[in-house]
Amino acid sequence: MDVAARHRRVVVPWPSEEATPMDGEPESELVRQFRSLAGALEDSNEFHISARGCPLRVKYSPGSVSSLTLSAPYPARRAAPAHGPHSAYRDPAGTLVAIRPMKIKLRRETDEDRAARSRGVACEAQTGDPLFDDEVYIDSPSDVQTVLRTLASPELRAGVRALLAEGVEHVILDDKDGEISALLLHFTRATHDAHRANRMLDAFVGVALNAPCVITSSEQRPADTERALLIIGGILCGVLGSLGIAAYSLAAGQRCEFDSNPEASVLFSLDGCFTPAALGLMVGYLPGFLLGAAVSRRFRGRSDSHDRARSAHALTLILSVQLAIWLFAALLWLR
Repeated sequence: MDVAARHRRVVVPWPSEEATPMDGEPESELVRQFRSLAGALEDSNEFHISARGCPLRVKYSPGSVSSLTLSAPYPARRAAPAHGPHSAYRDPAGTLVAIRPMKIKLRRETDEDRAARSRGVACEAQTGDPLFDDEVYIDSPSDVQTVLRTLASPELRAGVRALLAEGVEHVILDDKDGEISALLLHFTRATHDAHRANRMLDAFVGVALNAPCVITSSEQRPADTERALLIIGGILCGVLGSLGIAAYSLAAGQRCEFDSNPEASVLFSLDGCFTPAALGLMVGYLPGFLLGAAVSRRFRGRSDSHDRARSAHALTLILSVQLAIWLFAALLWLR
């Protein structure tokens, strides 16, 4: 039996059709399936399931952007291989020691990811498993050796692929809470599927049981200066954006009081309410775009460098336009 077939083995009873009535809402249907598997109450949004000795937590968050999260503790101590001697990939050269959390995020690979990798912007670990490497993008601050040893199990990789095929947004191995987690945001399915929860549970258990045990290293991950600068830039944009609107209105005074000042709405008069904003947008856009492009080129060599480059470009452009607006407001209104 091949890995894929072995991975799809049923591990818990499938819910009956009566337990998962079809009401036209895939989200409600899937949640009911998980509640049935857990034996949870109908209104429960967080419950636990034990499958093949693996304790899992299911958390459903309803709302305008609903989500369902599967999670399990990352293995904290050495255990026997999950599927017998053929799975003795664990620690082939001794116990794996790594900086934790490893934060290995696994999601569907996109054309943008492939383009960034081909340009040398993004640096992604490759497992040597063609199907996995073609379908799954590996994003992690951990070193390549740690990532590859964590993903060494064929059963783990098959489980990740199966979860992504079920619509899961991403799977994270050793997240900030020291857990293995899988996030589902898209519930829609074209047809009624009474066994989707069971397949997701089986796939997730395959991942959890085949994740190698890791001892936390005493070393610290190097400071991420790039990320710090992006956070500072984002905060600065937010502060200028939120406070800037109030300050702009205060500085404009009667220029933006359209009821008492008929000339206030004239865009290109020197005292027009929107004149600094319009001129700032026109004049600040091009240098901001060019400077942002130059700044973004400095982001290279990480698995998420293309995402960081895009953020840096956007932040630089926004800051350039904001500063240009304030410059024109000062030149036109403080004469």
